[in-house]
Amino acid sequence: MGNKNQDDYIKFNFDVSAYRLLGRELITDRITALFEIVKNSYDANSNVVSISFIDPNPKSEDSKIIIKDDGLGMTFNDLKNRWMVIGTSSKRRERTSPEPYNRKVVGKKGIGRFAVDLLGSKLTLKTKKKGSDQWIYLETDWSVYQRLEAEQLTIPFEEEKEFFTDIKNRYWFEDGEKDEQGTILKIEKVNNDWTEYDISRATKELSKLVSPNAKLTKYPFSIRIHSPFPNYQNVTIKPLSIIDYATKSIKLSFDKQQKLQEIVIHDKGELKKTNVPRRKFGLVDFTLYYFDQTAKRKFKREFNLDIDGIKIYRDGIITTPFAEHEANQLKQKDILGIDKRRYSGFFDKINSRDLLGFIELSDEENPNLIETTNRQDFLNNEEWKELKLFVIEQIEQIEKCLKYEREHVRETTKSDLTKADSGLKSIKKNLSAITKSASPEIKKQLRTVEADLNKLQGTVNKSIKDYAKLEQDSKQKESLFFSLVSLQTYASMFSHMTKHTIGHIIRDAEYFKNHFPNDKLVDRFKSISKRIFGEMNTLRQGIDFMLKYAQSDDNIEDINVQELLQNLFGNIYSELFKREGIETSVEIDKKLELRYNRKALEDIFDNLISNSIKALRGVSNKKIKCSGVVSNDKLTLYFSDNGIGILEEDKYRIFDIFFTRTAEEGGAGIGLYMVKTRIEAMNGSIEVVENEFKPNGATFEIVLPFEK
Repeated sequence: MGNKNQDDYIKFNFDVSAYRLLGRELITDRITALFEIVKNSYDANSNVVSISFIDPNPKSEDSKIIIKDDGLGMTFNDLKNRWMVIGTSSKRRERTSPEPYNRKVVGKKGIGRFAVDLLGSKLTLKTKKKGSDQWIYLETDWSVYQRLEAEQLTIPFEEEKEFFTDIKNRYWFEDGEKDEQGTILKIEKVNNDWTEYDISRATKELSKLVSPNAKLTKYPFSIRIHSPFPNYQNVTIKPLSIIDYATKSIKLSFDKQQKLQEIVIHDKGELKKTNVPRRKFGLVDFTLYYFDQTAKRKFKREFNLDIDGIKIYRDGIITTPFAEHEANQLKQKDILGIDKRRYSGFFDKINSRDLLGFIELSDEENPNLIETTNRQDFLNNEEWKELKLFVIEQIEQIEKCLKYEREHVRETTKSDLTKADSGLKSIKKNLSAITKSASPEIKKQLRTVEADLNKLQGTVNKSIKDYAKLEQDSKQKESLFFSLVSLQTYASMFSHMTKHTIGHIIRDAEYFKNHFPNDKLVDRFKSISKRIFGEMNTLRQGIDFMLKYAQSDDNIEDINVQELLQNLFGNIYSELFKREGIETSVEIDKKLELRYNRKALEDIFDNLISNSIKALRGVSNKKIKCSGVVSNDKLTLYFSDNGIGILEEDKYRIFDIFFTRTAEEGGAGIGLYMVKTRIEAMNGSIEVVENEFKPNGATFEIVLPFEK
């Protein structure tokens, strides 16, 4: 063995505060810190990484965490020029690990080593390359950095630039066998107490490090946990096996040569695969599993894991699933936006606690999907937004399939109840015929059977009525939701209208107060009185418009379409149109009437107007037009604007719920879904057609029958 030389030191030159930024403040979760260190071992061609928790209590002087791998190890030059140098470019240049493993390296940012500081304040690193006859030791005491940082903060600003870290980190060599290799991190002065629960969580999270779909059979990668706790004294973590417990699953791939991405589309209860052109984010493999309650219980028993959403992998290794841990799943970060889809209860939306999925990225196919440095998210560029949209679209196909199945079950149940009622009536009729010719003793028995049949039929009849009421209640709840969403928009418009109207009234009333009476201003007073009356009438119309939401959604009436649209365009939205500089026109036959619910019809046009206003922002010479023609007992409406228009790739999905390109402007992706749902409830249709205002804008064709 060699001797420790007190005069041998390595100095790492960077600002004293950098270690805290990249250590405790950038990597803020202990599990994330473990991930970063283990990923370094993966990049070093390790087969096995062991994590040993020895008396992991900060109050114990013997507390330590030892992380050992059998990877390539480091030379002294690696240690000096790479280990503690921020953002080293070696992994960015060398994108695969050495032969024969050829793993795609995942630790490109060079911050994993700083994760050690989060686990403990003292590190002794031991490393060796195969073929070398010496182990290299390096000692780093993070408490020295912390103490020096505190001292630096007390130095006057003008002197601070001359005070940089140049801390001495002692190193030495010890003899070793030539065929030995690997790296060992001995972390002492543990910062936090590691309970059995913490180690259990670490075990579960580390099981997700390697994708279940990763092809690591020739050179496998496993993690072992050792701790004082009986259940985790010697545990080998394995990637999740192929999941056979899911209620539904989709597995999507891509055609690299043809640049085609597989997607699924719901079709009458089936999820059918089809190919679409490559999206902006690139090409991905995507595996998605949906679990109902029964499937969740089976999965939990098998793997002792919760269903916790979709994980993103790059070249087989997890990227950013491990944001700061929350015991309450509802508080966990939702980087894909699965749980941010509002109002999910109204539409039975599935969420991350129903889904388990794996998105497989690669540097080659997805270079612009870039993890943030703190591993909590991705850079919010167009490619990332498009990937999130892709994921939501595929989840929605499962939701449509589940909805179809529920409706099928509902219709089957209704049919079965009706058949049961008819069957009971038939049995009673036959029983009555038999009773007439039966003996007195048999008649007595048959009357008992008949009484039982009457009770059974009463139960069936009640079930039919209860089921019909349940369906009606469900429709009313959905209708209420639609009304509330529209009410939010109307309330905004009403507040603007009220503000301006009351402002006009106050100014005119103040004129009266200051000048009345005055015979010379009689004509002026008459003009002002007429204007006040008009403003009050406008205010009353707005109030009446809002009060309609207290009415039942079942009220059916004859509606003059032209008057309804003039009220929206000429009253409710008039102030906003003026402020936005929008020219409007309504070309509808004044005599044309539809028999329907007024509130629902207003919801349709309100959402179309709101969408057009957003589309017209940034456009000059703004126009919104609504025209209508009558043919074959139907009203065909054309609703147009000359705004930014609709992307060709979006035309097939703009009516999907929660699809939006205007999230930054408050768009929730509900409006056009609501419009389509309302119109289909009238047995009508809506679609995007050739634009009336070429070359920009969009035109919707709406077909409505004259009777509901």
